[in-house]
Amino acid sequence: MHGRFERNGAKKPGGAKKVLLIVLGVVLLLVVAIIIGVVVYYNSMLDKINYVEVPKITYTQSTESEDPDAAEETVAETTAPHVASSEDYVNFLVVGQSSRAGEEARMADTMILCTLNTYEKTLTMTSMLRDAFVKMPDYKGHYGGRIKLTTIYNLGSYYSDGDPAGSMELMNQTLYDNFGIEVDYNFEVDFDAFVWIVDAIGGVDIELTEAEADYLNDDDVWVTYEVEPGMAHLDGMAALSYARMRKAEGDSESDIVRTSRQRKLMEIILSELKDESISGLQNLANEVLPKITTSMSKSDMTSMLLTILPMLPDLKVNVGGTCPADYWGDMVDIYDDGTQHSVLRFDVAQTTKTMRAITEGEGLETMPTEAEETTQETTK
Repeated sequence: MHGRFERNGAKKPGGAKKVLLIVLGVVLLLVVAIIIGVVVYYNSMLDKINYVEVPKITYTQSTESEDPDAAEETVAETTAPHVASSEDYVNFLVVGQSSRAGEEARMADTMILCTLNTYEKTLTMTSMLRDAFVKMPDYKGHYGGRIKLTTIYNLGSYYSDGDPAGSMELMNQTLYDNFGIEVDYNFEVDFDAFVWIVDAIGGVDIELTEAEADYLNDDDVWVTYEVEPGMAHLDGMAALSYARMRKAEGDSESDIVRTSRQRKLMEIILSELKDESISGLQNLANEVLPKITTSMSKSDMTSMLLTILPMLPDLKVNVGGTCPADYWGDMVDIYDDGTQHSVLRFDVAQTTKTMRAITEGEGLETMPTEAEETTQETTK
């Protein structure tokens, strides 16, 4: 009796291990299910975006050393300060285009080059001036010639039977030929997406001059309420009117002032998005992603997100300036029809040098440091 009782009450060898293995298996299945769910959801979000394939441009400008020993020297000098190189920079061209569904013309109403410096953790915005008088490259059997930059996007689409990839390709080549800018990725956003983004974050608070407030109050199409000078709260439609404002009283150089408003507005929106909740970003993505067209592939987008997300808390947004930075006005008969058009001329060599420094870090290593500048000032 006693021996049988001991046998019946004893635990089977390996029973605890089996239970542990079952628990681990269930946990593993749950983890796998969650990962699959996240991947499926992430891919479903990416599927909402409109993708186009833009032919890569062969860029010939480079300041990289051709010395075969340069790489070994770089590795050896581990204590040397970091010197900016093109590998630190990623250039995104964001175009706000004004055509609506069913309209053929794709007009670049707004062009902002966003330069991400992954080492310094900065995002610099540079507005491309619409009236810059550029040399358009020959494209698909069409002779280029001189024309306003704002026209390039439309012509690229027109010469490509309405394909936005044509707009992006022709714009990228034009920016490189005239300014030395190497665009890595293109993004096109329409007016509806901009309005929805601003409304989704609850509108924007922005300080208005009296002239700007008067302009918005005179806009009966996009602005449905009265605004006052000073700090004002704008919804999506009013913010769009503010971004497109060109002829408020006192705007002597309308496109210059206009682009500064756009960069200021972008800075506010980006700041708000950084503080947005996960659920808020999900709702925003669901609505906005179908209104975005990009040349960035899904794999590149995933890689870029993995690069950007860790630096978001420390990312500094620089409002930047315009391209070209130095320019002068002129009147030109662009179409040989006797009509004079206002354009902005610029020094190609100087503009290229400036933009290569901003977008690729070229020449920055030769600039004096703050300490050196102070020393130079005191010795004068």
